[in-house]
Amino acid sequence: MARLQLNANPWSWSARYFRAASGENLWFAMLIIPAILILLGVIVIPMAWAFKMSLANTSVAVVAGHGTVQGQFVGLQNYVQLLKSSQFWSAFRETLYFWVVSIVLEIVVGIGMALLLNRQFRGYWIVRAVIFIPWAIPTVVNATLWGMIFNGNNYGALNDLLLRWGWIKSPIVWLNPSPVLVHIPWLSHALYWLGSNQAINAIIVGDEWKTLPIVAFLVLAGLQMIPHELYEAARVEGASAWRQLTYITIPLIGPILSVVLILRTMQLLRAFTIIFTLEGYGLPLLSISAYQQAFSFGNFGTGAAVAFLIGVIALIVSYFYVKGLYREELQ
Repeated sequence: MARLQLNANPWSWSARYFRAASGENLWFAMLIIPAILILLGVIVIPMAWAFKMSLANTSVAVVAGHGTVQGQFVGLQNYVQLLKSSQFWSAFRETLYFWVVSIVLEIVVGIGMALLLNRQFRGYWIVRAVIFIPWAIPTVVNATLWGMIFNGNNYGALNDLLLRWGWIKSPIVWLNPSPVLVHIPWLSHALYWLGSNQAINAIIVGDEWKTLPIVAFLVLAGLQMIPHELYEAARVEGASAWRQLTYITIPLIGPILSVVLILRTMQLLRAFTIIFTLEGYGLPLLSISAYQQAFSFGNFGTGAAVAFLIGVIALIVSYFYVKGLYREELQ
């Protein structure tokens, strides 16, 4: 009798084993196993290999036309050298500035665009389609386009317009990593120390032009799930537009904003294509430093260490995003 009562518990090990063995969860296993294998092959195994490589002085030697990977285990020496390097911290500051400014712009401007697109007006479907065009442009093409716009010669599109309008007297090299607001020395020095310069601000503009549409459409999807009765009740109670935004809109689209923050944080921390296309090695953010260490200097261990640190930073930031979201839901 005691044994029957033990097996009657649906959460016991024997009951779960029986359900799995009898084929009750076979369909679930068939669906989940391919996803697990893809995650192992695409994420877990490459990350483990990168971490292993970061613990050695890894290099590639070509002998008789065949490449062989050589490496001597050095433990955490690559990480220690990086953390002691002033170049690493300079790249970290510029990456942090690139990430924070881009995220703030995307959230603020993206919500504003979504609020406008959520209104019903004549031809709003055409406006939505046109706004989505930048997201469909490949990143390399987008970078090349903005390279032509920010060209420092007279034939650069931006310089040409500003010269025609008389706003500037000579062409400006927009992609020059020089300080901004030089006429305000203390502010210029502070911004430069934080990682701001003329080139990175220009790149942020080009990157935002491409990514803002997808952020706006994700937020728009969240806005369309909010019942209109909530806004009607708020207006009846005399709530202003600002209070409706802060007490109804923002809290209810919180899960969408968390997804946007996580996805864009991961993309911005490892942003490479637009930066390398426009600046090459002239703007050494962390992603550029990882590539340069590995493929220009041949320090694959150091490059892997930088790449692994980028992944760790992205995971830590994403953890706080998710933790903040769950805290808001519990409240």
